[in-house]
Amino acid sequence: MTMQWPSEREAANRQSFTNASFKTEQDFRQLLDACTEVLPATFDQAVDWVVQQGGEVTELEQQMTVICNQVDLQDFPDSKNLLMTWTCATALAQSPSMQTWEKVKKLKYDSGQLEQWLALAMMVLAERNPDARKAYIDLAKEAFCALDSFKLVSLSNRNNQERTGAWAYWNECGNKLDEIWWGLRNWRDIMNYGEEFPLFHVMSELAPDEFVHVVVQSANPYLVHSVLLVTGVGAFSSRFIQWEKITAAAPSAFEADGTWNGSVLTPLLLVEAHDQLLQTGRNIPHIDASETDVERAKQEIYSGVEAVVSTLAPRQDALPLFARWSTWLMRQLLRHSEKDIKDVRSAAFVDDALIEAIGRKLKDQSVIQVSPSDAPAWEAWCYRCVLASHANSGFIDPPASSDFLAEWTISPDEWAVEKGQRLRERASLTVIMSKEMPGMAAHSLAYSIVRSGSPTEAWIGMWNATHTLREIVEFGDADASDDEYHSRSEAGKLLLLVFRIGLAILDQRVAQCLSSDSHEARSQAKLFEALASALREMREIDDTLNRDEWLAAVRHLAIRRFIWEAQAPESQKQGRYPVFRPEDTPTFSGYLKAAKSDAIELLAVLQSVLMNDPDTSRLQNELHAASINLSDVLGTVRRLNQYDPRRYPIDEIQLQRIEGFNGIQALSH
Repeated sequence: MTMQWPSEREAANRQSFTNASFKTEQDFRQLLDACTEVLPATFDQAVDWVVQQGGEVTELEQQMTVICNQVDLQDFPDSKNLLMTWTCATALAQSPSMQTWEKVKKLKYDSGQLEQWLALAMMVLAERNPDARKAYIDLAKEAFCALDSFKLVSLSNRNNQERTGAWAYWNECGNKLDEIWWGLRNWRDIMNYGEEFPLFHVMSELAPDEFVHVVVQSANPYLVHSVLLVTGVGAFSSRFIQWEKITAAAPSAFEADGTWNGSVLTPLLLVEAHDQLLQTGRNIPHIDASETDVERAKQEIYSGVEAVVSTLAPRQDALPLFARWSTWLMRQLLRHSEKDIKDVRSAAFVDDALIEAIGRKLKDQSVIQVSPSDAPAWEAWCYRCVLASHANSGFIDPPASSDFLAEWTISPDEWAVEKGQRLRERASLTVIMSKEMPGMAAHSLAYSIVRSGSPTEAWIGMWNATHTLREIVEFGDADASDDEYHSRSEAGKLLLLVFRIGLAILDQRVAQCLSSDSHEARSQAKLFEALASALREMREIDDTLNRDEWLAAVRHLAIRRFIWEAQAPESQKQGRYPVFRPEDTPTFSGYLKAAKSDAIELLAVLQSVLMNDPDTSRLQNELHAASINLSDVLGTVRRLNQYDPRRYPIDEIQLQRIEGFNGIQALSH
């Protein structure tokens, strides 16, 4: 079956409607066949008037009325407007110059029929007259070059202002490829160059390869993006087969090392494919969607993704193209949660599917290992996440961790200069987008460390290397007297990321622990102790900037300590592993005792544990061992919430669950 975009299928299924103004090429053929004789001299005079003089469309309409009477076309539907359009098409064929085009453009600006039908008339004339065909192609080339050089202007001052403004912005833009990935956010009117669409439509139909060759010469993404509409790529009537043809014909946009050569056509085509793939998920309602509809949507997306990636794979620049595009897709993916990635309605579902399909094409290929020199700083770690994803799927070998770990070794003198700045720039997006603990970014960055020879020692070394960052958080940055808060904040966020990476290492390795006495479990216990030590230190020195994040980290460690203890009922459940011996520190009761003086923190720990289906009798014993009266804790929390609901918010559902657990505890005693 022929591949179609979702919007194509929707358009095909929509009920067609008739419109008297809608015409096809056949209407012009029938018009010519209906003429009782060869078009008279007055027609040639009308053509000459268009070429030599031009003017108001009403004057041309009057000439058409005379001609229609001469050739007995009065009863032919829309004969006057059809003949007027044929006259303009003939004028362009006989005098294919910018001067003639300006006159025709002015006429069609004042005539909706001429605007809509001109390309149709040109196509019919081109099929009957080879000279006309060549004239139209040459004229379209000249018009495109004139638009590209801003020598051909619009009849609308607003359009001209938008063009010059967008081009000025583009020239000042530092990361131009990012602007394309974002979908040219400052470009609002995709029809801005619509006045020249008849020329470009005719050329794209008559000489598609030449058309691509001409378009690709432009460095103006706004012009190229707009012109693609006439080819069936873009809004309104996008067709996969047209996208496929132009993508295959488009020249290389990326060098072997991933460097972008400045060609805007291919990146624009990638953005268009991504937008089209998102349509399927958008059509699925968030409420009351059937499992059948959801599964059908998934299969449609998978099919579309495979078709897109398979179209790109034979290109000469496929490997670097995949590297740069998948890096952008990963950037978007890292903004989402695991739940989003599994939701067919989410853009994350499509991004994840594209990255996976790209990875399959990389098997047995020599992939690019690092981002190219022209890439903005954020790409380095996002691309590392891409490589980790491919390696986790078994498509490539995991990337080395040594270079990544070395980036964290920062001296006080290096923090304010190039190395420290590079670390902050590369991590900036990752720390901003880390919404979960540990989060997808941390899991991806941890992957190469997990696959190294000694991940526990690697993370401990990584944490030790952040001594400078911890000093900045605790004492401030002497070199940042004007904005010390910002410097401390950046250092604190980086330390949170290092902790998240450590937690991700812990999670990724836990399945290897079949016994708490195994080498793997002992290594995990050592890493856990190191994480707990790092957490205690950060809660002492970073008790304002990232207080809530470090409190959340306490909950995560406490949960893992509780459910991963050997001989505990939780460790026997599916997905739970015997990591800790009872004597391993810190213990779960230690976490309870540490939180005992803060009812809100203690409640948060208990809420997190109860969400993980614990053995209630064991939890009761832990509370008893820590000398915690749960009724007193609940009463304190209720009073604090009544005193200041904003400062001490409560989750009523979770609180009722704890109160239910407290009732069970009371009955057991």
